[in-house]
Amino acid sequence: MAADHEFWADKVKRLKRTDKNREIVDVCKLNLPLTSAFNEMAVALRKQIRARRKEKQRYNDILRQLYHAAVWQDFFADTDALCLMEAADSCRVANHFIPRIKCDYNLVGYEYLDMLVVTDVKWIVEAWGEPKRHRHARQINGALYEETVARYKMEKAREQRSAGRLFGDQQLKLTDPEFGLETKGETEQPEEAADTLSASKSSGMKNKKAIIITMIAVVVVLIVLFLAK
Repeated sequence: MAADHEFWADKVKRLKRTDKNREIVDVCKLNLPLTSAFNEMAVALRKQIRARRKEKQRYNDILRQLYHAAVWQDFFADTDALCLMEAADSCRVANHFIPRIKCDYNLVGYEYLDMLVVTDVKWIVEAWGEPKRHRHARQINGALYEETVARYKMEKAREQRSAGRLFGDQQLKLTDPEFGLETKGETEQPEEAADTLSASKSSGMKNKKAIIITMIAVVVVLIVLFLAK
């Protein structure tokens, strides 16, 4: 994520208004491997290349940044284990491993780099010629890829343990605003209220039994008096 409190995508929008493409690239690098960060980074780099071409200036340094970004994107693409979503842990993992990803043009080529458009490939071939082969970034970074996945899983497990310590073992008391009763859950009755209800039911049953016994006694007395006559 962006180093300050401003959300990185909002910062990119603000920088676009003044065409600060170098700053946009820096912000996007901090938020890889988010797909939107790769896309914004590519747009900003292409704008810089076009500006230099228009001024007939060298742009090999920026072209190399664009190529490296395309290799990084291929390295992280379609990776279920990395859950490439807008989460701080995936960005931390990516920024830890990105500097170690091999981006040798003659080993990777351009055919499998989906981030590159036709114009990008044209610029690359003009500058560096045709590569010796074309392969996915993970094919030449296999061990590093497995290490990256393992690191991400560790970060996710640590995050889940931290969340569990904060919320998993706690039961927050809920207060009934009408009766002022504290409960442990929405359907569970408080112990005191349950005891009161039980006592009330028991008292009611005793009263009913007393009434029935009294009525039977009255009937018996009436029968005895009738027979005595």
